[in-house]
Amino acid sequence: MSFFSDEHAAELRELFFESAEELLQGVNEAGLSLEERPADDEELRRVRRAVHTLKGDSAACGFRELSELAHGLEEVLTPEHAKEAGAKIAEVVLIAADTFHEMLAAYRNNMQPPSGKALREHIARLLHKPVPGEEQVAREATFPWTEYERLTIAEALNRSETVLNIALHLTPQIALPAAAIELVRKALTNAGKILAIRPNAEAAPENVALIEAALLTSQTPVWISEHCRVPAIVESIDVFAAVATAEVPSRDLLDILLESEAAAVAAGVSVGPHEASHPLPANLARAAENSLRVDASRIDTVLNLVGELIIGKSMLQRAIGELNRAHTKDPLLVKFADALSFQSRVLSELQKSVMKIRMVPVDQLFRRFPRIVRDVARTRNKDISLEIAGQNTDLDKGILDALADPISHLVRNAADHGIEAPADRTAAGKSPQGIIRLDAYHDGDQVVIEISDDGRGLDREKILRSAIDRHLLTQEESQRLNDAEVLQLIFTPGLSTAEQVTEISGRGVGMDVVKSTVEMLKGSIQIESEAGKGSRFRLLVPLTLASIQALLFRVHGRLYAVPLASVVEITRITDDSVHRVDGHEVFRLREQVLTLARLDDLGPRAVERARRTFVIVIDAGTRRFGLAVDNLVGEEELVIKALEDELSASPLVSGASILGDGTVVLILNIPAVVSRLARIPAVGAIA
Repeated sequence: MSFFSDEHAAELRELFFESAEELLQGVNEAGLSLEERPADDEELRRVRRAVHTLKGDSAACGFRELSELAHGLEEVLTPEHAKEAGAKIAEVVLIAADTFHEMLAAYRNNMQPPSGKALREHIARLLHKPVPGEEQVAREATFPWTEYERLTIAEALNRSETVLNIALHLTPQIALPAAAIELVRKALTNAGKILAIRPNAEAAPENVALIEAALLTSQTPVWISEHCRVPAIVESIDVFAAVATAEVPSRDLLDILLESEAAAVAAGVSVGPHEASHPLPANLARAAENSLRVDASRIDTVLNLVGELIIGKSMLQRAIGELNRAHTKDPLLVKFADALSFQSRVLSELQKSVMKIRMVPVDQLFRRFPRIVRDVARTRNKDISLEIAGQNTDLDKGILDALADPISHLVRNAADHGIEAPADRTAAGKSPQGIIRLDAYHDGDQVVIEISDDGRGLDREKILRSAIDRHLLTQEESQRLNDAEVLQLIFTPGLSTAEQVTEISGRGVGMDVVKSTVEMLKGSIQIESEAGKGSRFRLLVPLTLASIQALLFRVHGRLYAVPLASVVEITRITDDSVHRVDGHEVFRLREQVLTLARLDDLGPRAVERARRTFVIVIDAGTRRFGLAVDNLVGEEELVIKALEDELSASPLVSGASILGDGTVVLILNIPAVVSRLARIPAVGAIA
């Protein structure tokens, strides 16, 4: 039940969901700490503060089920109960985190939340009492109302209407008494018409323990006890049947009294039930003051407009260049150049500022993995520790959100299949406790996220055998693959080397999705593994998907670009230095033999190729290859745009951009070029 207008409630809910996820992450972390140190009073207080906040915020948003469950959990989170429960207190906290997370997901999707039966049973067991389900029976009682209020109640009773006297006992130490009274008033208004209420918000004492009200209602006492118990504010409710304690005056006198009351309200003497304002709960109000919630689409719109300004700057630079060639001695050229320089500096700062708005630390993602590792370790009877570094590395929020599932999958795989059982580790001369490491750092204009473990490593022979059994390659082809390419086979759909399929992993499903997600983000994956020593997965993704520094070139008259960070060097080769090995073109670059890739698949095949060809040497993570181009155009900052074109939709193209003169540039998807145009590298001597 929500006590706010639809617009206010929607705003409050969004803020609630954001803060609730952060609170639950803190509960998860504290639960893991309590597993190791059940008697840690500070961690217990941390959980209690988070649950108390969650209780109050969910009540303000009308999420009664969540608020009541949090209220019940609060009773358990005391030093006395924690000492008695021992290690069980951590289990209850982690179950609560999972239960609350499921309830939040249900609320987000406007679905009925789960009952939280398991959590209720754990709470009841620790409190040595059954799950509460109290019912109250109405009985006659009188409250000390004023003469006018008694007259109003008597008039209603004479009309055979039901009036209930309600005593609402508040939780101790209410921080905002006036706000609490108004929330209670709103709850009562939803149950009927308030004939009297004590105290008023304007005259609220510092310590409010009891709110008394007379309510004209058609609801039952049980219904009122359930629906008017505002979580985190009302601790208990007593409902009594009102009795007439005054003689009802004549109709005229009653009308006069009612008119007097209306006049008093108009004069501001008292506030009616619909006049009250409802401030946000204290912690949500503080969050609202210190932060500004902006929909991500609005930031994207601003970023897109900045991109348009960059294109406009490029157009202006071209125009000034042409003007300079036509009117070399014109004194206005210096002023134009100064104005353009100033605009460029401001535009650069504007772009950086907008980009920073979307940048968030990877800690927001890394914080969820200790719980994942803990759950897998308990399920598989393993001892695993998780080491995290680089938490403050910033990354575009859109990229970070997209990486959540791939990294979760890699972490689960490391815990489930990578780390051996304690007995196996001991037999191999290792510590019984396995280690999984997460790290993040910047490398140029890319962010590198590493997931490594000290487990059994990837078995090269098993991977090849599995690939051959599934007819993914022949025995002859397998012999030509180097170690890095063999490891890349694990990203093939359906390929798995797990000896046992578990509820966690081992079905060969997921690694292909990991790779496709990373490549969709214009990134790449590198794998290092040593049998018996462990594995390392290195995810390389761009800082942002909004703009890149690129090298431009032409092939068959069409303009292309590759990220400058992928370019190792540029060279020229002759037709005589190009040879064919196993059906693939290769060339020698100093001591290396590299595959030569051509973009004929993207355009009309050239009738005749030049004797000397420009070759861009590109580092694709696990390998290098040469990309043959007709001519080079130069370096430029490109703003990535979404274009509806069959070429821009090609898997070999990761995006497109527009230059200042309106020319469309296609940005190549380097991992796709590697897998499609240079699938099997040439090795050995050139014939």
